[in-house]
Amino acid sequence: MLDLIILSIVVILVLVMVFKQPRKEYHSNWSQLLPNFKFSTKEFYKLLKKEMFSHDVDKLFYKEVDITIGGVLSSKRTYLRIKWQDYYYDICFAPFGDGCFVSWWLIYQISSGEDFYTRFPFIGEWIRRSFYRKTYYKIDSASMFMTYAQHSVLAVCLFQPKSIPVVQSKSIPF
Repeated sequence: MLDLIILSIVVILVLVMVFKQPRKEYHSNWSQLLPNFKFSTKEFYKLLKKEMFSHDVDKLFYKEVDITIGGVLSSKRTYLRIKWQDYYYDICFAPFGDGCFVSWWLIYQISSGEDFYTRFPFIGEWIRRSFYRKTYYKIDSASMFMTYAQHSVLAVCLFQPKSIPVVQSKSIPF
């Protein structure tokens, strides 16, 4: 009987890990209001994809995602998601007042294995520090992707009829 209970718990844990959404860590974000700047969201995303493709970065994947602005039943806003390695860059471009608003979030997607093993009581943090540490390579990769994507967003904004002032991005502790 005890064996059946243990087997059931193991099966449930495996199923939860298989079907669970990967955890994510927020790396950085940036936003800017573009006064007197009228532009279509779809057209902005189209120009941004074209700009990013022009730099020959391998293995970039694009898709538009609808993200809820609140709970399950709330309305949604369309973001352009650009994925590269374990990072994704969610960009929002939306009309606001007499202009538009642009923002982005750089997010690091944590693997299912890291999420699972680092939750073990007492040894989870040791496992994280030993096997999943943040290396200079990971930090530099995030910075490269963030800088590249930020440059592309600004290029699309600055080369439109009305240009915008540039504001530095805000880092969230990694």
